[in-house]
Amino acid sequence: MTWLARLLGLALAAALLFLGYGYWGATRTPVVVQATHRLPGLPAGTRLRVLLFSDTHFGRPDMPEARLHALVAQANALKPDLILLAGDYNGGKIIDMEPRPHLEPAVRPFAALKAPLGVFAVMGNHDSMRWAPYVFARQPGPRLLLNESVDVGPLIVAGANSVQHGADVPGTLARTPPGKPILFLLHEGDQFAYEKVPDRPVLALSGHTHGGQIMLPVIGSLGALFLGPTACRRGACTVNGWPLHVTSGVGTSWLPLRIGVPPELVLLTLTD
Repeated sequence: MTWLARLLGLALAAALLFLGYGYWGATRTPVVVQATHRLPGLPAGTRLRVLLFSDTHFGRPDMPEARLHALVAQANALKPDLILLAGDYNGGKIIDMEPRPHLEPAVRPFAALKAPLGVFAVMGNHDSMRWAPYVFARQPGPRLLLNESVDVGPLIVAGANSVQHGADVPGTLARTPPGKPILFLLHEGDQFAYEKVPDRPVLALSGHTHGGQIMLPVIGSLGALFLGPTACRRGACTVNGWPLHVTSGVGTSWLPLRIGVPPELVLLTLTD
C-alpha cells in the first residue's frame, strides 16, 4: 500500500468518525438546561416553571415521529407550568427524507404536551404560512400565536410570526393587554436588535440558532462562517435592552449532525 493510499484511508476513517460522532450528537437524549430569570410584576412569591422547546425539524434520519414522541414524554416529565414552542417544526435538511404532503406528523406529537397554564407555539423560518396555521388548527394541542398574545393568569404570552413570515413585534405589543409582565416568543432572537423594548417587564425567548450546531476547535461555529455571527447564539443575553434567552433546540438544520452543542430542553424558573 502506497503512502497516498494510506493517507486516503486515514482521511476516509476520519470523515466516517466525524459523521458518526456528529450523528450521535444529533440524536442523543437532550440535556435539560435550567436557568432562573426575574420577571418583575409576577405575583409575590411566584416561581413559574416554563419549558422552552424549539427547532424540532421533523424528518429522517434524525427526527422521525417516534423520536418526537420521546421528546414530548421527556418534556412532560419535567412538569412545567407552561410550555412554549419556538418554531421550525418542518424539515430543513439539505435532503429532506419526508415527503412534503405528510406534514401532520411534524405537529401531531405535540398534542400530548401537558402544562396547567397551556402550550403555545410560534412559527419558524422553515415553517409555511400556508400549512402551519391549518395543521395546528386541525389537530389538538398547542395554540399557534400569529402576532398575538394570550393572558395565562400570572403573565401574558405574546407570540410573533417568524421574521420570514411577517414578524410584527410592535403590533403584537400594542395589542397585548396591560398590567402584567410579558413572555415574548419569537423564533429569531436577532430581530430584537431592531425592536424597541417595551416599558413594562418582559422576557424574550427564541430558538433558530441551534447554538451553532457544529462547533469546532479554533474554527468555532460552522454556521457562523456561512451565515454570519448572531446577536445571541445560546443562553441568556441582553439584545438592544431586551432580556433574551435562546435555546439551541433539539433538532438539526442543513446536516443531521451536532458537534459541541447537544440538543437541549430549557427549563426556566421565573420569579417576581
